[in-house]
Amino acid sequence: MKYKDLAITDYIEQAASASATPGGGSVSALIAALGAALGQMVYNLTVTKKSYQANDESVKTAVQSDWRAIEKLQGEFLDLIDRDIDAFNLYMDALALPKETDDEKAARKEALAKASIIAMEVPLETSDKALELLRHLGSIARYGHKNCISDAGVAALSAHAALQASVMNVRINLGGIDDQAIREQAEKTCAAYIEESAVLTKEIIDIVYAMI
Repeated sequence: MKYKDLAITDYIEQAASASATPGGGSVSALIAALGAALGQMVYNLTVTKKSYQANDESVKTAVQSDWRAIEKLQGEFLDLIDRDIDAFNLYMDALALPKETDDEKAARKEALAKASIIAMEVPLETSDKALELLRHLGSIARYGHKNCISDAGVAALSAHAALQASVMNVRINLGGIDDQAIREQAEKTCAAYIEESAVLTKEIIDIVYAMI
């Protein structure tokens, strides 16, 4: 079963259930996908308007490039909905390995270490792509039609929320990783993502409110 293919109500019911999946990482990817969808919607509602068509060709080319990047990101976020669940299940499988003998304990420890890294890397990728989404939403907000400009703001806030949530999922998995270099690099990356995300989100929100 692919969670990304579920009806919205079915996905929400699964998230609300006693099952551990879909959890925060998967939901973060879904939020990011919705933000990407809204960014595309603003572009699609804007591109045919006379006010937009009056822009220089260089502007329209740049905005279209951002729109295409957002379209690609949406598909990647949808895949991350299930990849995060797969990473969690991999960790749970490792946790369930036998640990009676020394060999079994060693194999289980190695499997858990590998699974912890994967469980950290997937939300880190989601946060990376959420930041990329914010980078492409700027032009959508700047040149978006005023009648749907609030949707550009919601897209940015969704991307920002998805990034923050993904970073939280990265950090909760760092405790299972013994490699200090990996932990430190992941934390450094997360801190940089959060800082840039805050700046980009504020820029977009300021643009939106200036147009409302």
